[in-house]
Amino acid sequence: MDKLIQDIVAVDHKCAKAVEDAEARKKDVSLNMNDKKKEIYDSFVAQYQKTLDEKKAELRADIEAQKKQADAEYEASSKKLSDLYNERKDQWVKEIVERCKEA
Repeated sequence: MDKLIQDIVAVDHKCAKAVEDAEARKKDVSLNMNDKKKEIYDSFVAQYQKTLDEKKAELRADIEAQKKQADAEYEASSKKLSDLYNERKDQWVKEIVERCKEA
């Protein structure tokens, strides 16, 4: 009977040890899973920031190109208007004076 009790106690100790080992593995897996989650999240954030920075740079370049084009168009229009004024100013002044005389 003592042998049976000793066997039962031995099995109980084995089972308790197996439960402790399983709990330790569960804790390790949980910690590893949290680390992996953080690693994935950090990787995602880094990739998102990289994509965001690239898009910002692209938009800045587009804005700069549009600004240069708008400035060039403004300069061309301004020159055209200035040239037209210089070409016809005498004629316009005469017409204004004539109209003032008629009135």
